[in-house]
Amino acid sequence: MSMRRLGLLILVCFSAAFLGAVSREVWCCTTAVISGKATKDGRPLLWKNRDADDKNNQVVFCDDGKFSYIGIVNEGDAAGMEIWAGMNGAGFACMNAASYNLSKDDTKGEGRFIKLALQSCASVADFQALLERTAISPRDVSANFGVIDAKGGAAYFEAGPKGYKRYDANDPAAAPKGFLVRTNFSESGDAKKGIGFLRYGRAVSLIESLWKAGPLDAQSLLNRVARDTANERINPTAGDKTAVNGAWAYTGDSICRWDTASLFLAVGVKPGEDARLAHAWVIPGMPLAGAAVPVWPSAGVVPAELKVSKEPCALAASFKRIKAMLYPDSRGDLARYMDLRAYDGAAKPVLSGLFAEESSSFDDTSKAVEGWRKAFPGAEAVAEFQSKVAARTEAATEALLPNPNGKGLATSH
Repeated sequence: MSMRRLGLLILVCFSAAFLGAVSREVWCCTTAVISGKATKDGRPLLWKNRDADDKNNQVVFCDDGKFSYIGIVNEGDAAGMEIWAGMNGAGFACMNAASYNLSKDDTKGEGRFIKLALQSCASVADFQALLERTAISPRDVSANFGVIDAKGGAAYFEAGPKGYKRYDANDPAAAPKGFLVRTNFSESGDAKKGIGFLRYGRAVSLIESLWKAGPLDAQSLLNRVARDTANERINPTAGDKTAVNGAWAYTGDSICRWDTASLFLAVGVKPGEDARLAHAWVIPGMPLAGAAVPVWPSAGVVPAELKVSKEPCALAASFKRIKAMLYPDSRGDLARYMDLRAYDGAAKPVLSGLFAEESSSFDDTSKAVEGWRKAFPGAEAVAEFQSKVAARTEAATEALLPNPNGKGLATSH
């Protein structure tokens, strides 16, 4: 039996039975779906900061369904049995934020549902049809699913075990500014329940400020929103000297949290464009302590620095060292406090160099994709490009980190 036929068999089994024996912890996430109407280049964006117990997130490439796809997975999940955000070769991307006011039960099937969607869906309409089909028997989900496609579609589906409600980012009534935000409660759920209200308000405020200043883009969303550490109820963001005690910032309820395990930021295509150009920016770790690298489903592979293994991938390992500089005390609740002295001191040159490297990656990617729009180079060329960016990012990160003896920064290589 071929791998593709085996994958299709798995797909059918998922559609019929759907509830497997895989279990997980439900954690918090901050997400947004942005219509092409609100972006600088007219292409939709889909963003997720994933907060999870498994801090060693990795990226997998799978070819086990109708469409091949890339996705964020927990450490060691080489088969991609649970995908927490991903994009497929049709330019369709999907992610979730667990919702705590749609179902009374603790659901465990969101990661498997996203896998099923990436295997089988080419559009937002396909995803809605998938929800309709799986409502026959209770789905093991309670989540705000965000999706974009190559036709300009961009929407959230607040989905429980049986029902769902769609919120379209292209609908002026639902999204007058062209974007929608979700954390861990649903608009259609019980108004007295849910969590993530501070993160929701902060994300809406930040994205709206960016939107007022001009159309949105992936780089500004990453820098100005995904890395935000503010908790407006008790302390401002990193770098502000008026923070509590002038030394520590509590980030347990920030957009970029102490337990944010990865970032996934999908960049779609305009209607009529080659779907192979759609890609995602990924950080395997806390966004403030990492740099994003681009990955294309059309490449057919994942860069070695992001690839699934039984150990943290190379980029995750490097980024964990930076995070340790910002969060030096791992004892219990103290792990939620960021050391602002380190942020403005020892970590400052590391972060400055890291973000400069990331900016170069955005510039290089923009130039490459612009050329690919005229003539797509093929999977091998795309794979080579993303591999070079990932390797360069990992090398630059290691060069910026302090030497093991703690004296100065490592020599650039």
